Amino acid sequence: MKSYLTLIPISAKVHKRQNRLTILCIVWAVFLVTSVFSMADMAIRMEKESAINTHGNWHIMLSGISGETASDILEEQTVEAASYFDAINYKINEDYFLNGKRAAVCGVEEPYFTDIMLGTPLIGNYPTQADEVLLSDYAQKVLGFSIGDTVTLQTPYSNLNYRVSGFVHENSSLKFDAVVFFFDKASFQHIFGVTGTDTVYYVQLKEQGNLRNVIDTLQETYHLSDKQISENAALLGILGYSNNSYIVGLYGAAAFLFLLILTASVFMIAGSMSSNVARQTQFFGMMRCIGASRVQIIRFVQLEALNWCKLGVPLGVFAGIMASWLLCMALRFGVGGEFANMPLWGVSPIGIICGVAAGMVTVLLAAHSPAKHAASVSPIAAVSGNAYTQNVRKRTQGAAWCLFRHCHIDTALGIDHAISAKKNLFLLTGSFALSILMFLSFSILPTWTGHALAPLRPEAPDVYISSGNGSNSLSKELADTLKQQAGVKRVYGRMSYLDLSVLSEQTDVIDLISYEEHQMAWAKRNVMEGDIHQVAAETGSVMLVLQEGSRLKLGDCFEAGGITLTVDCILSSSQFATDETPTIICSEETFQRVTGENSYRVIDIQLESTASDEDVDELRALAGEDNAFSDRRETNREIQATYLAFSLVVYGFLALIALITAFFIVNSISMSVSARLRQYGAMRAVGMDGQQLTKMIAVESLTYAVLGCLIGSTLGLPLHKLLYEVMITEYFQTDWQVPFLQLGIIIVLTAISVAAAVYAPAKRIRELSITDTINEL
Repeated sequence: MKSYLTLIPISAKVHKRQNRLTILCIVWAVFLVTSVFSMADMAIRMEKESAINTHGNWHIMLSGISGETASDILEEQTVEAASYFDAINYKINEDYFLNGKRAAVCGVEEPYFTDIMLGTPLIGNYPTQADEVLLSDYAQKVLGFSIGDTVTLQTPYSNLNYRVSGFVHENSSLKFDAVVFFFDKASFQHIFGVTGTDTVYYVQLKEQGNLRNVIDTLQETYHLSDKQISENAALLGILGYSNNSYIVGLYGAAAFLFLLILTASVFMIAGSMSSNVARQTQFFGMMRCIGASRVQIIRFVQLEALNWCKLGVPLGVFAGIMASWLLCMALRFGVGGEFANMPLWGVSPIGIICGVAAGMVTVLLAAHSPAKHAASVSPIAAVSGNAYTQNVRKRTQGAAWCLFRHCHIDTALGIDHAISAKKNLFLLTGSFALSILMFLSFSILPTWTGHALAPLRPEAPDVYISSGNGSNSLSKELADTLKQQAGVKRVYGRMSYLDLSVLSEQTDVIDLISYEEHQMAWAKRNVMEGDIHQVAAETGSVMLVLQEGSRLKLGDCFEAGGITLTVDCILSSSQFATDETPTIICSEETFQRVTGENSYRVIDIQLESTASDEDVDELRALAGEDNAFSDRRETNREIQATYLAFSLVVYGFLALIALITAFFIVNSISMSVSARLRQYGAMRAVGMDGQQLTKMIAVESLTYAVLGCLIGSTLGLPLHKLLYEVMITEYFQTDWQVPFLQLGIIIVLTAISVAAAVYAPAKRIRELSITDTINEL
């Protein structure tokens, strides 16, 4: 033997069964980090492509600037591509038509389609002549136009004829029952006489260096105000350069959760290694007796730990990659929609590097304390097998002795075994506490998913009809007719009056919206204060949607249309609320008395699951050509599928954490018991029976669990509150509540794990003979 280190592979073979659990701990830690980071990398790739297709491949949008300033900015070396954009009637509230369908008119440059809006693929050619125009593919699909056809744009002033040079596939911003005309910049300005004061410029920057610094430099150099420069928050947030406080907070929360996983991994591996070292006390004592120094023992333990990494790290990385592949396949083919862009067979360098680094770092950190403990063992005590309990007698004479006098001997010894070894108590109790911390922290994800992904709301319509002129002109008779149609499940209308003047000390104008009985029932879940039933039953009673900066509050009164209105209820949110104007919701009777109007602006329709396309075509026909008809069935399916997929992933991840928690508890207690087999053998030799040994082990395990639950709950609840406020309250205005359900689940899981952990070692000890137990190891 040239070196003590040559004993490492021999020791690994001899203790193969004992080392198996430690290697499994390493595999779990590496797998968890690799899979999480690999899926995060795949999700970022998917979300980047999705954000580009949905919002455009631009980083900043400039508005309210002169043409000279725009030219100077676009010539900057940091600018990759840019496009002019201007629009008329983009809200579809003016009299622009094509074959009876409402139309919007836009002026753009060619990079708008080739570089900026990649989600609007071009079919045909960009218009280069004054008489050419691009149309949204609604004109092709619904109106039947083809490339080369002549179309007539009806404006409030005249009719204009153009030749179709191509079509643009509709993206999310163009999905309405109307046609969009796209002219080149020069033609648009010449035809419609636009001066450019409302023009915006989409700017794509070169993704080199820190985009945040580039944006700040441009803003400072050209003296742009915050209103003149807008950011593509979705794309910049994914790239990590957004200055949005909420997105920054999410990244901070993600970093903290990763550190929590890393810390839990260290505790898990350290606890396993500590028990491993304790079992090899005699072996290390013999090495000291034949001349091994303390430094050599430390190096031996550290290299033995790294030797476990040769198997544990590759297995963990491989398992993490396989898990990410399976999840990507399930999301892409099982859910589709937004997940159709999920990469297949993607290998994430970040995930692999983080997994390997986490495995190596956690093992080295975990090996430090056990290595020092092994080196500090007295050779004589180690050879005698009493190193682990050499201080028990002193402790027993102190505090533990009081337990002997007031408790059964097996109970007292169980508690004493738990509290006598401070390092073991710290590791095991800390592991229990960290398990609770992890579960409570990650249990926020399902709630965040429900808010961020906006699962399909109960009030979401499958199709809806909106007034063609933007007024309350859809009769209630039409709503009654729609209710009688085949495939229709529910019909509900909504009246609205925007920018309604009121007499109030708090505000001069409001947006007034009516709810009928179905919408009132759905709004109950958003009630923060007050009584929604009073709003539904009494004329003059209204609801206020909570908005930042609003001066209105519960109990305030104001006058509108000669009627005194009282705020009797506060809603946390509403899909119809705007940031600029206070949104007031009332009953239909109150709306009619205030405005004198009794027709709907929008009629929403929910369909039966058996509704066919023919049924929808009949509803479209009833809507009439003067009104806009929108079919949201496919969008609703995508929203629901996306939410369910994310929920599945999140709950699966929580289940994985729960499984790891249970595994670690069972493993830690099993190894702690194995390290004391000689003591248990001696106790059996002096008359302790199997039932007493089982109770002693159960009390020891229960001590770890109780202390861990107390510490974990004490630290976990404030941490849960902090993360909840950062991830949810700050953006979605939902207050934190004590997570009794999650806390109860993890405590019950801990109790079950402790019971399972006690069973196997106790059974093993009972089945061994006294001599076998003493000679074990």
